[in-house]
Amino acid sequence: MLTLYLLRHAKSSWDDATKPDFERPLTHRGRKACATISEFIQEKGIDFDLVLVSTSVRTRETIELIKERAKFRGEVRYDERIYEATLSQLLEIISQIDNDRQTVLLVGHNPGIEELLALLTGEQQHVTTANFAKIKLKATKWSANLANKGTLEWIIRPKEI
Repeated sequence: MLTLYLLRHAKSSWDDATKPDFERPLTHRGRKACATISEFIQEKGIDFDLVLVSTSVRTRETIELIKERAKFRGEVRYDERIYEATLSQLLEIISQIDNDRQTVLLVGHNPGIEELLALLTGEQQHVTTANFAKIKLKATKWSANLANKGTLEWIIRPKEI
């Protein structure tokens, strides 16, 4: 059985209209949410074999803050394909994960994160910034057809903690 964690980047700033979407940094609220998620990861003793992250500024800042505080050991890989990825592109990225990686975190954006969660679990969830979800997959290979093979074990929303 495989475990896929999904994390949508934390709240980002729209203050500088001259910055392209890709370069938007986190807000103070986004940084606080990262601290909350970090504490949750530490409390639950969660670690990852692999962390796949979009290359946007806000996703990079999100995972850097969380890793620094949660101190997980998993390898972090930045993948430009995750930024603005469609559902089919996310599935392709997941299908290329080595099968020795049993616990993977994907850090990305909507609508892709919501669509991926829905496809894997059959559940429609509104995934706002810094929401963190755990999906158990009834599969032994990342390249398998994962549609409806997942069970959403939980979704954490920082503002509810």
